[in-house]
Amino acid sequence: MKQAISSSAALAVTVSGAVAATVALLYTRRQVKKQEAIISKLEETRQAERTGRIRAEMKLRTHLKSQEINKAADTSDQSDDSTNEHNHLQLQCIGKIVSPYTKRMGTPRQGALVPTGKGYVQLEIPIECVEGLELYSHAWVLFSFHANTDMPTAKADRGFKNLTKTKIRPPRGNGIKVGMLATRSPHRPNNIGLSLVKIVGVDKKGKRLHIAALDLVNGTPVYDIKPVVPWDEPGHFDGEKLKVPTWVSQDDELKSVEFSSAAREQMVKLVKDGKLTPAYNKKDGLNDAMKTIQEILAQDPRSSNTNTNKRGSESASKVYS
Repeated sequence: MKQAISSSAALAVTVSGAVAATVALLYTRRQVKKQEAIISKLEETRQAERTGRIRAEMKLRTHLKSQEINKAADTSDQSDDSTNEHNHLQLQCIGKIVSPYTKRMGTPRQGALVPTGKGYVQLEIPIECVEGLELYSHAWVLFSFHANTDMPTAKADRGFKNLTKTKIRPPRGNGIKVGMLATRSPHRPNNIGLSLVKIVGVDKKGKRLHIAALDLVNGTPVYDIKPVVPWDEPGHFDGEKLKVPTWVSQDDELKSVEFSSAAREQMVKLVKDGKLTPAYNKKDGLNDAMKTIQEILAQDPRSSNTNTNKRGSESASKVYS
């Protein structure tokens, strides 16, 4: 009698497990269809409206990630192939950049070109994770180009076989075309960036890593931070010098950038009202803030897709005087 009861209980557990698995599978498939409908609607919105394009792209990217997760859950019990596990990487944001650069235009193309630029990483992980980082002078920041308005043309299930745009015209390349991976362009197969920054200090109470000489847009998601060590420097062992194309090494910086009286008065008011804190404080932030702006404008951040913009020319220098 006891054996019969035990068998019935085992059968009930098995049936319950099968029912639960079926319900979970149906729910997952329903979620996939729901995500596909949302994605289709967002695609139409992206084609119909240019205004708010960045926001639509960010929402679309979020739903695409959700769809991939749901599809993976739907097919995990149907295949033992581990290829996708190695070909796809999911990252979690460990912090976000707070910087004076609110838009892509005007953000330095390289942080070292604007050494007085200041900002910080607002950490979303325990502050103990960066303990000891203040002993280094510089760090590598791994981040995402979150402000990109173009979506990758590659499909997750087909890799990059249909990647159509493979070459670009660098802003300072005088019209030449090179492979996208031969540039520092934010438009890449994967929108991942690597930036070299100067470490200023660690604010334990505010959970902030203060940095300088940055080229990161405000709100940029950060995925990893690594200290720079001597072995990162090219030629450390063999003495071989760093090699770059001539269009990269050419000096087209503007000779001078001057503030008008009205612009100077506006800067004084911004600093006095605390609009630029904490990067530029009320006490001595005015000179630093003005120096940062001069360094940015000296690189002539205007679009190079116009005939009127000749980088480094006398006509260009008059724009900011």
